[in-house]
Amino acid sequence: MMRLLLVLVFVAVAQAGELTLQEAIRLALDNNLEIRAFRNEIKAGELELKAARGGYFPKIKAEEVFTRTDIPVYAFMSKLNQERFKMEDFNPAKLNNPSTINNFETKLSVEIPIWLGGKVQAMERVASHNLSALREEFERKQDEVVLRVYHAYMDAVLSKNAIKVSQQSVKDAQEHVRLAESMQKVGTALLSDVLRARVYLSKAEESLEASKNNYNISRKAIELITNKKLGEFDVSDMDSCPAVDVEEIKSMALQKRQDIKALQERIKSLEQSYRLALSDNLPQVYAFGSYSLYSKSAPLGSDGSGYMVGAGISWSFDTGLSTLRKAQSYLEIKRSLEERIKLLQSSVIFDIEKAYANYQNALHSLRSAEERIKASEEVLRIIELRYKVGLARIVDLLDAQTELDKARLERVQALNACQKAYADLLYAGGLIREVLK
Repeated sequence: MMRLLLVLVFVAVAQAGELTLQEAIRLALDNNLEIRAFRNEIKAGELELKAARGGYFPKIKAEEVFTRTDIPVYAFMSKLNQERFKMEDFNPAKLNNPSTINNFETKLSVEIPIWLGGKVQAMERVASHNLSALREEFERKQDEVVLRVYHAYMDAVLSKNAIKVSQQSVKDAQEHVRLAESMQKVGTALLSDVLRARVYLSKAEESLEASKNNYNISRKAIELITNKKLGEFDVSDMDSCPAVDVEEIKSMALQKRQDIKALQERIKSLEQSYRLALSDNLPQVYAFGSYSLYSKSAPLGSDGSGYMVGAGISWSFDTGLSTLRKAQSYLEIKRSLEERIKLLQSSVIFDIEKAYANYQNALHSLRSAEERIKASEEVLRIIELRYKVGLARIVDLLDAQTELDKARLERVQALNACQKAYADLLYAGGLIREVLK
């Protein structure tokens, strides 16, 4: 299903020649290298949890042991286990000075944990909380990648809009050159006016080439984040800044932020690590059983056989207090993370307010630039009329054009800043994927 979706995305890009923001986000979430690496970490965490749960199951051990001895007690036991003992073997001379005897022991044994001081349960909970923390961190990493895609996409939109501004600037400069040349031919303008207009045109063409190069680099940045070669494509036009409700974002942020949830899971893991460390100083109860084959001549032989079952309890205490100190270290790390959570919770609100302030500043800049564009266009129109009748200089005309070009560029820059601040606001609130999906 996922492959089919990707194929449809690529077909849409190829046919339309345009990559939308949502398509770029989907590609990044599926193919970004950091996200792929994180998925492997989660798989490792899942395997660790399965490994911890394996502690509930018995351990089975198979052995094959060969011995050759003339030590009286071992020779006696080997012959007895092989079920070859006879009455004459009770002869003191044979008991005290036995002949060398070979013994092959084939043994299958099982050890069953009954209660290991809570060790297995604590190991399972540690692995479970670590896995939950990894999953929350993965969610936050996906948010981070979406934010980076959004910023890269907006930079591409800025470059595309800058090309449009530069193209309009070139068109206006060409008109100024034409006007100066026509007036110079009839003697109402100087050659220097023509040269000044041509210099201005040359600078405008230089800005256009720079904007095109910036657009190419911006599109490559999108390819880098999505980890996909997209070929030639255009980004969508985005000519407005979305509205936001900052109070709603604040009210949801502390519940939505995955990095806070991840730290909370890490704290739970450390609580279980504390219990895991102390379990080494608690009683260990277990059962065991084994079945053995004994042979004088070959492995897996069965001259004799026997079984043994039983149960045991052991209890050890570390007099150097290493276990206790290790457990206490987990509590100190837990306290450290609790302080970090407090700092992070305070930082969340600060980050939202900072992003919102940047958003408002960009909105004001956007409105100001739009007003200056209207004013600059009117100023340019009046000065152009005055230049045609000899009441203004070419320098005045080009200065007015410069102010108009500057206002146009500042408008697209303010729009870019507004879009980025909007994304930063959603990211700070933990809502960026929920809103942009």
